[in-house]
Amino acid sequence: MFDSNPPSYTEPIYHPQFRFSNDIAAFQVQNTRFRVHEHFLFTYSSVFRDKYGQQFKSSNSNTSGNKRPEDENVIYLDGVSVLEFESLLKFFYESWQDSFSMPIMRWVALLAITNRFKFTEVEFRARREIFEGTGSRVICPVSRVFLAEKHAVPTKFIIPALEDLVRRTEPLQEMEVVNLSSETVARIGVAREKYVRESSRMLASEAWLERVVHDIVKSVWCIKEAPPGA
Repeated sequence: MFDSNPPSYTEPIYHPQFRFSNDIAAFQVQNTRFRVHEHFLFTYSSVFRDKYGQQFKSSNSNTSGNKRPEDENVIYLDGVSVLEFESLLKFFYESWQDSFSMPIMRWVALLAITNRFKFTEVEFRARREIFEGTGSRVICPVSRVFLAEKHAVPTKFIIPALEDLVRRTEPLQEMEVVNLSSETVARIGVAREKYVRESSRMLASEAWLERVVHDIVKSVWCIKEAPPGA
């Protein structure tokens, strides 16, 4: 039962975790102005905090109560697109909902900004969506490999994409090659040669060929997979 008697008065203390400031940060991305709470941005990325934290503190200490929005001190995020920053904010403020989803282009944008500023936990989620979730079905293998190279995604995430490139009938086209590193192009060539030799065997089953290409990719790219349950 609930105690109906009011508690004796004691001096309240702030909760150690849920004690937020009222500070609003103003950011300009390209030609768009954002005004958002600072908590997520400065809490979950030490890179973002180190780069913009001091500027944010200075702007708030110099802002009076009657300051107009058009006069406020703005933090300019150079090299960031509106789509990237929007996607980051949508994730922070909406991903708690069971119905939360984003188009794959937003997950790609989220990967870009979280990799750049090291929002590590959010970056892991973007990786899963792109390389293991919806993205693995709607983004072509070359584009997945390109994204992995661009954003330093571990090679284990693109094993299926590499397997597709090794197994496909036609070689890489010029338009595809320009998006990949020379090292990756060379490795794909080596892996394709190995696969052609192995797949030329008589009576090779599909299941056997899948195992072969998987082993070839792991060998050529020096990938060590963790044992099941590890």
